[in-house]
Amino acid sequence: MEEVWVSRYELEAANALNSRSTRRFVEGALVRIGPGFGCLHPWPELGDPTLEECLADLAGARQFRIVKKTLVCIEADGGAREEGRSLFEGTEIPISHATLPELSGKAVEKAVERGFSHVKTKAGRDVVNELEWVRQFMGCFPGLRWRIDFNETGKFDELTEIFQSWKIEELGRIDFLEDPVRYHSGKWSKLSWATGLSLANDRHQEEDGQRSDVLVCKPAVDDLNKGSQRMVVTSYMDHPLGQCFAAWEAGAVRCREICGLQTHDLFERSVFSEVLGDAGPEFRPPGGIGLGFGDLLEDLQWFRLKG
Repeated sequence: MEEVWVSRYELEAANALNSRSTRRFVEGALVRIGPGFGCLHPWPELGDPTLEECLADLAGARQFRIVKKTLVCIEADGGAREEGRSLFEGTEIPISHATLPELSGKAVEKAVERGFSHVKTKAGRDVVNELEWVRQFMGCFPGLRWRIDFNETGKFDELTEIFQSWKIEELGRIDFLEDPVRYHSGKWSKLSWATGLSLANDRHQEEDGQRSDVLVCKPAVDDLNKGSQRMVVTSYMDHPLGQCFAAWEAGAVRCREICGLQTHDLFERSVFSEVLGDAGPEFRPPGGIGLGFGDLLEDLQWFRLKG
């Protein structure tokens, strides 16, 4: 087996990242095999193996889906570096929504100032108040479309009651609810019918059977198979290198939906995120060959992974 080199990293979140995680610091690892680089950033709170389990799998059987996708990234990146070209060459990357670091007027106003037409916010810790805040922000920013991610923490009866009290024009400003409750095709159909809203499936796509309105696909763990449903491609809230891989895959499959590829602003700044600049609707790939970041990657401390 080829030599595998690893450089661990830690990202510091500016705010809570989702309703399932209270961690402020999140860990991952950059992986190097031959000329190629990839990112390994699991979320155990959302069902992934731990980082240690992923590294053990990388050194051995390589059965985990997240490990396999890291290897896909490494192969694509390495091939482009060997050819001396940017992986983004000839690729049109779709524009993105703003992923809000917090549900506040300041965060929404900042997204509007940067030109975003869609915003995505997390909900689930205090659903009643969170949705009321969204409703108020709709009045202040009527041009925005909203994507609300519950990470399966919502309750069917509560969500139904809340949204049935909203005005038609308010409901029309919601693009979709992502993972509002634990996926079940019958329950999701009832929720969509009762609220009149589109539902997006992130964590249970293998059970979907093309029943959901939208699939939220993350190249870090998902294969991007375009079908009849809307497909929104997002990063895995991971290292900027992983973010670039997500952007490249979204462009490679010619996704035309508004995606979620601008997540580096959710974390404290680093030399890698500085290369990407301020998050805006348009993704600006780093220069250089492969996925970029050449000198920064070379300057890291790398340790050989032993099986």
